[in-house]
Amino acid sequence: MTNNSIHTITVQGEWCGAGIQKNKLGLMKPNWFIFTVDENGKRVGLKEMRNFIAQSEVLTMVPLLEMGNDLPSKYPDEKSLLDRAGKDDSHSYQNDVPEGIVIRPSEPVYSPTLRGPLSMKVINNKYLLKNKD
Repeated sequence: MTNNSIHTITVQGEWCGAGIQKNKLGLMKPNWFIFTVDENGKRVGLKEMRNFIAQSEVLTMVPLLEMGNDLPSKYPDEKSLLDRAGKDDSHSYQNDVPEGIVIRPSEPVYSPTLRGPLSMKVINNKYLLKNKD
């Protein structure tokens, strides 16, 4: 991100801490967990996002749980993805049920269906049952 042609940087994340949505992470002080960085309206890849967050010295990236190119072989069907979303390591929560996982390529891939960068969230069924208000 050292390019002089950058006019706009957009940072997207989730604000977490005491007093925010029941503080499911059990944080003592507020923190902003970054999951997307855009340059001039285009999503940057994982490496660039990590570099940007490291250079900021104040931002925190959302935890990465797993990386690799073998998603279809590791999780060939809906049940296996739902099981993965419910694993204990699918969150940083102290005493709660994980909401789920987000899956996206390391480098942005355009999705005609989404009309934007490819990304999907797999919600943990146990989380839905616990929070069905």
